[in-house]
Amino acid sequence: MNMMVTKTSENRQQLADIFGGDCSRIARIRTVLDEVVLSDMNCNDQRVRTCTEACETIEKVLEDMGLGWCLKKAQDEQKASFTRRRSSIDREDLQKAVLQIEAQATGATEAEVEAVQVVEVEERLSPKAKKAADAWAECYDEDFVKRVLACQQPGELQALESEAKASKATKLGNWMIWMVHRAHLDDPTLVKFDFTNLKMPEGNVEPLISPKLAVAMESNTHIEHLLMGCTNLQDQEAAILAVSLRSNRSLKVLNIDTNVIQPLTLESIANGTSVNEALQELRCNNTANGRLVTEAFLRALKSNPSLCKLGYPVTDAYFRGEIDKQLTRNNDAARKRRLEEKRRKEAGEAESEAAETKGYPHPPKADQQPERSPERIKEVKETVKEVLEVKEVITKKQELEEAPQLPEAEPAMLSEAGPTTETSPELKEAAVEPAEPCQAEAEPSPVAEDELKEPQAMTEEPCDEPERAGSSLKEARSKVSASDCEHARTDIPGTIEAFLGEGSKTSAPLPMRNLRGYLYKKSPGARLLKSWDWRYFVLHEGRLIWWRRDRDIPADEVFSHADPEGCKGFINFKVSRARIMPDEQNPLVFAIESVDGKWQEGSLKDMSDAQRTFEFDCTKSAHTREEWMDALRSTQQ
Repeated sequence: MNMMVTKTSENRQQLADIFGGDCSRIARIRTVLDEVVLSDMNCNDQRVRTCTEACETIEKVLEDMGLGWCLKKAQDEQKASFTRRRSSIDREDLQKAVLQIEAQATGATEAEVEAVQVVEVEERLSPKAKKAADAWAECYDEDFVKRVLACQQPGELQALESEAKASKATKLGNWMIWMVHRAHLDDPTLVKFDFTNLKMPEGNVEPLISPKLAVAMESNTHIEHLLMGCTNLQDQEAAILAVSLRSNRSLKVLNIDTNVIQPLTLESIANGTSVNEALQELRCNNTANGRLVTEAFLRALKSNPSLCKLGYPVTDAYFRGEIDKQLTRNNDAARKRRLEEKRRKEAGEAESEAAETKGYPHPPKADQQPERSPERIKEVKETVKEVLEVKEVITKKQELEEAPQLPEAEPAMLSEAGPTTETSPELKEAAVEPAEPCQAEAEPSPVAEDELKEPQAMTEEPCDEPERAGSSLKEARSKVSASDCEHARTDIPGTIEAFLGEGSKTSAPLPMRNLRGYLYKKSPGARLLKSWDWRYFVLHEGRLIWWRRDRDIPADEVFSHADPEGCKGFINFKVSRARIMPDEQNPLVFAIESVDGKWQEGSLKDMSDAQRTFEFDCTKSAHTREEWMDALRSTQQ
């Protein structure tokens, strides 16, 4: 039409031959354009406006050629004909409603009403559609279809699965109706719906397959793959599917290749995919194409970053490049999402494994202490009292030794005081026999060590009565354990620390602590995805060693190696002194740097980081920041 408008005046005869004569053709087109009503979604479609303007131009040309009267008459006839057709359609609907009301009034059965409707449908079908309906009637069993439609729960359809699959070769309609009803009931076991290369009947022939499936996809929450390639999917059902895509949130792959779909419907499908954030792949080859459809798919790719694969023929070079660039962006965004999900999953697994770290038990809580019988508690109290008595005797002897020497005339007076200055067997034994730390399950008892350190230091001269004190001290050491002393300390008001006092404590450096656990370590350089790595650290004999996970440690013997097997890095505090600094802004972060400003050779696994300051984050760690810092500072003493 636009081509004829652009012709010169010399070729107007050709326009008159096409639209002239009785002018019925142009009048029919103009009547349809005037009567059409667009939906809200297509109200801004420019094609209707363009066609109307072209019709107006042709009408003016025909009027200039003297055909204005014929054009006016043809327009009136076409409008009257269009009105009659519309009223006839309304009349048929009214007659059908009257038949239904009369059937209900006369008590007709539902079967008779359905028969009347079937007859009316058959009358409306074209000869080709009637032939297809007759062929389809041989593809299903009415009794089986009734049993399928009677199922209201997905579990009830499982009883018909074997029968439906067995009849697939001979009665394809049974299997198709059974599958569509599973989608309608939202069967949780139906994840992949595959009708590829299986010809479905048209919607006006069998409404229980393609129309029902298109409507069911709106509320289905389990189907992830809908494969409808080369299945005779008609334009009407595809339009319904386009509306369903806007509400579906589970479909990931949609294939509608090689089906009878018009450009306008395909454009609606593209608009539906733009709001479906779950869809990842769409294939619609061998259907329809056009500039408006291509623009719709480009908008869908931009608004839906989860759509990473598009099967659609694009002939325009510009749109081809734009679509390819947007697909690259979407695939890159999907890759980042997968990596982030993997990182979160690994962090969760590491957090769960941290509670059961190899070779590192968590300290027991107060409510997890083993219960002790009253007899055992009484025995511990008596043993601790014996130790305190020995301690008292040793203290008295030390006071006498430190006292100033008396004149020679006073020994007689001193001997009369007897019990206060006489050397007891306990003192002699305590001086002769060196104190041993109290053992409890191969671990030193803090109470026994504190009690026996000072006697060893104070009593170096021989005593007169070693046997009784030595046997008492030995018996006390054999009976007392670390956990028992802890109970005794809380139960007996006069504890050993009360007798030791502040002055008796030694100022010897604390031993180096060994510690294990997970920490976040800041990466040396800025990265695209993350700057903190989740690593497993072991502080052993003045070295801080880390692996990717605790399961990567082959054996505890590797701690003594210069470069432990599989470790990601280490810091040797025996080679270089370090400064441990807490972060003032974040209560979970601390840093380690060299005191000299540069790590000495052999301090690090990778000496290219000789001037690096290491930063650590105790988030989700089994230890607090203070515990890690105290353990690290113990290596600097």
